[in-house]
Amino acid sequence: MAKQHIVPITNGIGSKELANGNYSVTSSITGYDNSTITPDSVEISEGLDNYEFTVSATGTLILHVSNDGTEIGIPIVGATFYRCDASGNTYGDAVVSDDEGNATFNNVPYSTEGNAPNVYYKQTSSDGEHEFTSELQTATLEEESVTIEISNLPAVERTINLTDAYYSGLPIENGEITLSEQE
Repeated sequence: MAKQHIVPITNGIGSKELANGNYSVTSSITGYDNSTITPDSVEISEGLDNYEFTVSATGTLILHVSNDGTEIGIPIVGATFYRCDASGNTYGDAVVSDDEGNATFNNVPYSTEGNAPNVYYKQTSSDGEHEFTSELQTATLEEESVTIEISNLPAVERTINLTDAYYSGLPIENGEITLSEQE
């Protein structure tokens, strides 16, 4: 029987002393389809010390965004979210909420057998009329498809004062100010 070398992975990185040679590769990662490990064989050779592998997940995380954070609330169209790691670094393309208020992350890890991995995400914008939290959020998928309700409350009305620069406190009688969101 061929000798097996188990490489523990933490935050995407692991290390192991391996002799030069050809190896078949398998994975055991909760929440992922382990049959998708790529490549499934590798040649370890002198002078090359770093090797890259990928594995796929098949779960779906739906973020339903509404004005009150319920499934019956008014959907928010145009809320933007990114997948993140535990430190808040973003990965992949943004997902944006549709006409029903759903922003969908496909291919996320899940496990119906407990000990499901965390899926991190954060919201980076809304529709311009609602406020949101940009804090890092986490979900644990114990089913293949999970929907989480997200609240984007209506923006608070703000009072804008405009006065004459040379006559302190003198209000400007008529006009308008345009505030443009910065990207």
